[in-house]
Amino acid sequence: MIPLKDYGGHERLVEMFAREYCRMGHEVHLLITKGSKVEGCRVHAFGKEGFPPEKWDARLAIPTAWIFLWRHRNSYDLVHNFGRLAYLFTIMHHRVKKIMTYGREINSRNIRVINKMGVKNMVFTACSGNLLSRVFAPGDWRVVYNAIEFDKYKLQKDIPGDAPLIFLGRIEKVKGCHTAIKLAKATGNKLIIAGNISPLPKEIAYYEKQIAPHIDGHQIKYIGAVNDAQKSEWLGKCKALLFPIEWNEPFGIVMVEAMACGTPVIAYNRGSINEVVEENVTGFKVENMDQMIEAVHKISTINREACRRYAQNKFDVKIIASRYLGLFDNITPKIVIITTGQPAANPRVIKEYEALKETGYNVLVLYTFSATWSYDIDNKKFAAGELKKTDFLLIGGNPHTEKVYYFFSRVWFKIITFLVRFLSMQKLKDVSIARSSFYLLRNAKKYRGDVYIAHYLGALPAAIAAAKKYGAKVIFDAEDFHRGEAPYYSSQIQHVIDIEDKLLPKVNLITTASPLISKAYSSLYPSIEVQTINNVFPKKFIQPLANAGSNGKALELFWFSQHIGPYRGLETIIKSLNILREENISLHLLGNTGNGIYKKKLVQLSLNPQRIYFHPAVPPEEVFSMAARYDIGFAAEIPYCENRNLCLTNKIFTYLVAGISIIASDTMAQEKFLQENGSIGLLYKYDDAAELALQIKRFYYDRQLLNDYKKNALELAQTDLNWEKESEKFIFLINTILKSDPR
Repeated sequence: MIPLKDYGGHERLVEMFAREYCRMGHEVHLLITKGSKVEGCRVHAFGKEGFPPEKWDARLAIPTAWIFLWRHRNSYDLVHNFGRLAYLFTIMHHRVKKIMTYGREINSRNIRVINKMGVKNMVFTACSGNLLSRVFAPGDWRVVYNAIEFDKYKLQKDIPGDAPLIFLGRIEKVKGCHTAIKLAKATGNKLIIAGNISPLPKEIAYYEKQIAPHIDGHQIKYIGAVNDAQKSEWLGKCKALLFPIEWNEPFGIVMVEAMACGTPVIAYNRGSINEVVEENVTGFKVENMDQMIEAVHKISTINREACRRYAQNKFDVKIIASRYLGLFDNITPKIVIITTGQPAANPRVIKEYEALKETGYNVLVLYTFSATWSYDIDNKKFAAGELKKTDFLLIGGNPHTEKVYYFFSRVWFKIITFLVRFLSMQKLKDVSIARSSFYLLRNAKKYRGDVYIAHYLGALPAAIAAAKKYGAKVIFDAEDFHRGEAPYYSSQIQHVIDIEDKLLPKVNLITTASPLISKAYSSLYPSIEVQTINNVFPKKFIQPLANAGSNGKALELFWFSQHIGPYRGLETIIKSLNILREENISLHLLGNTGNGIYKKKLVQLSLNPQRIYFHPAVPPEEVFSMAARYDIGFAAEIPYCENRNLCLTNKIFTYLVAGISIIASDTMAQEKFLQENGSIGLLYKYDDAAELALQIKRFYYDRQLLNDYKKNALELAQTDLNWEKESEKFIFLINTILKSDPR
């Protein structure tokens, strides 16, 4: 109920934004608890006052909202919902603009259900990026911070040196009031405790046992709950607000209220703290009690006027209200990346995703399960917030949490690949390339995009179908020359040709990872623009240059891939080392070894197996630092099919960033690359162990040459072959395609 009689964070926000929208000149209607009044707004009452609400009152409120919103669906330009998502059910498909705002933990399941039903003109907002990182549902998500009315808070520019600290908030264990008391005693400061005591039995016990015994009315003083005017007074007269939370706080408005008074915040760096507190400007973010004590001692270095000014520019209601109302003014284009792989297994997808996000685009990645090691890495990154989970949607099940779904997807794929050998149905061919193609095709059309980027041929039918539905553009990203790959069954290549001939004329752009693949596709489809986007890496991964030492010193060789297996040229490397068994040379292989059969074969082939080291796969971003430990990196590709001859392995670009020299087999692409890029490595005939041994020997006995090549490789990564330069080309292509959109 508004005006508030007691605590109510959401109600306070609703009242504040309603008044601000009115001040901005808008007509505002409120669907809110009976008895509420907000100056300038028209109130439509529903539900009864009380928190928590009575069970049946809460249930009856939902159909009341449904009926009201359906009856008035054409009356409003925007529906801004601070309540239950279920309230919007009857207008989900309606053209009216809708904002669904979350300030507490978000039920991802409800959002996934709504998404399956389909929504139109809906933007979801979370009050912090940290809160959003815990969402596991797709949608058009934005971070819009909470706000306060800065005009209600008075700046206190100067305070005495013996000013107290303050803890302001509901007194419950996760808020950390006991820690604030401990800090006050450790630093000899007075502490003001303000806020209501939680009515929950366990929290009452917490107050009585851990808080009340320390309240002496002198050093530790409890003043009870405070209203807005009292907040301004008490926060303003204190040297710092203590916020030692023990949970992932979604926002913490009291921090901004303190900043509005010029009072800096000292907070445990959990939840949204990193987004709210600006280090050395509005306070300090700490990890433990020792750091909190240190922060108290240097709190006087914070300029209180600058503290308020910074916070006001970021969190004032005028700023945030305009942000809300501007969400639909310039709808950011949405890019949907579709891949039959997983994020960790496809660094190219991640690089494109990050480049698009940094440019300001909304991005959704539809991906599928391919390997457990990648699945584990992805989940760790989602949990740590390194990848925004709401931007990634796993399609087609997995063997860990969706075992039945995944099992039947594999059975269905086996049936498809069997039938396609005998039936010439094009639709069957479209989903015969990858296990997940059928599921991507079925799901991609649920997600509106302005541009769809298909990674791998198995994702192309889904991208084409979704683009057709929404009148969008399509990019086919060809890391490989698919019709030139080795087939798994006799008619597969013809099926690939049929799919490409049918679908590629419908795309707006083909991007490739090799100039020779670009040349091949350009000759096949001369009317389609084809551009090369090299598989280079960001400069942030560049490693320090290491000296290779003197002649005759141990030489360390390196090769990596997701899997250590046949057709990678490893046998030739082992045979060359057998020739060089008198030299002090070791070989390091990084990747998954599967059942170990192939690993055993390599060991048996070697005359010096004790000099071969196998390392388990690591996250992609760790490969660079690992490669930098060694002297030479192998790109030992075998041209057993046309694609292997034309593709340019990302091993080469990894070695450049790692600052190590390269020895590459003479596939057409690799030979062309080394001829064009100077003295960074040596070539050998892919199946000639004797020639490879000679090239290794050159580096072994000429360390000056090796060091020069390593230095040249690193300089090439720094100046030319890096993602910073290549992403500019990628974003230019995206912008060009969007500008050509007739919509």
